[in-house]
Amino acid sequence: MKRLACVVFLLSACCMAVEPGQVRYLGGTLDNTKVGTVGRLDLSSPGSITYQVSESRFTIPYEQIVSYQYNQELGHHLGVLPALAVGLLKHRQHRHVFTIVYLNDQLTKQIAVFEVPKRAAGSVKAVLDAKGIHTCVQYGACSTK
Repeated sequence: MKRLACVVFLLSACCMAVEPGQVRYLGGTLDNTKVGTVGRLDLSSPGSITYQVSESRFTIPYEQIVSYQYNQELGHHLGVLPALAVGLLKHRQHRHVFTIVYLNDQLTKQIAVFEVPKRAAGSVKAVLDAKGIHTCVQYGACSTK
C-alpha cells in the first residue's frame, strides 16, 4: 500500500510541472486572476510584459516595474530519508519562480509571482535585465545594475 502511495505521489508530482510555453500564476495582486491559473507570458512587446489567460490579458509596462526576484525552489520538500532515496534515484525537481514588483496607475506597489519552465527562466531574466530593471536578492538589497 505504501509503495502504491509513493508511486502515485511521484507521478502526480511530475504532472504538476509547468509545460514549455506556459506560465503559472502563483499569487499576487493581479485583478481577476486566480492563484494556480496557467497562461502565457508574452515578452515580445517592446514596452510591456503581458500575461494572458484564455480571453483575459494583464499588462505590466516595463517602466512601471520596480524590481524582480528570481528563485529556484524545490518542487517538493521531503524528509531527510525520503530526500536521500529520491536523490539517489532521480534529480530533484525545482520550480523557477519570478516575483515582479510594479506600480499600478495609482502608483501603489503591486506584486505578481509566476512559475516559469526551466528553459524559459533564462530568457525571462535576460529580458528583465536588458530593460534595466533592478534585481533583488533574497535577504539582501536590490542591485541598481
